[in-house]
Amino acid sequence: MSYLTLTFLGIVLVTQSYFVTSKPWPVDDQKFDINNKLYKGTLAKFVNFATQWGERYGKVLDRVVEDLEAEGKGRQNADEVEHLKEIADLSKHLKAGSDDETLRKIMDLDEEESGIKQLMEKYSNLDHVLALVYKDGKDTVTDFYKNLLKFFDGFNKALEEFTKNISEEEKAQHKHFLEWFKKYEEVKEKYDILEQSRLFLDFFKFFNPNV
Repeated sequence: MSYLTLTFLGIVLVTQSYFVTSKPWPVDDQKFDINNKLYKGTLAKFVNFATQWGERYGKVLDRVVEDLEAEGKGRQNADEVEHLKEIADLSKHLKAGSDDETLRKIMDLDEEESGIKQLMEKYSNLDHVLALVYKDGKDTVTDFYKNLLKFFDGFNKALEEFTKNISEEEKAQHKHFLEWFKKYEEVKEKYDILEQSRLFLDFFKFFNPNV
């Protein structure tokens, strides 16, 4: 995976925004128990992961803005630099009062996608911006990817164990979940980390559709 891909991956993962808006996965009328061990454990680990790396990436983006302004590109692309500042601020302040509130805040960032999408599409030299992110935060970029893989490895094992133990009655009640799980497994086998991350967020809605 190239450093440009890694850099972009880090930015989009901590803000949960993508080039293509995907339709949310449908959820079942019957929800899983929100006090379920898998849900609570995954939620706590994800919130910790997202807030930790969001803060680190936010600081890297602060340095990128300083570099662009020092190069004079801040004046040439003032709107785009402002978008970068907004992304940095959002990334550094993901934490809310509770894990559920933090998750809801992260989910709500999808509403900011149009602005971030415009930044990625309209910036006159996106490769240069991503190169600066890598220059200013090489350790952050590489450590993020390594820790992301570890996070998903733990989640994948817990998810497979949970799904394996679903009763026949539960299978009848949670058909959308089983369809989602099948799709998630397919994407995982293809090592499509961006699509896997998008599907991962849908996981929470099978327990708490209000996020």
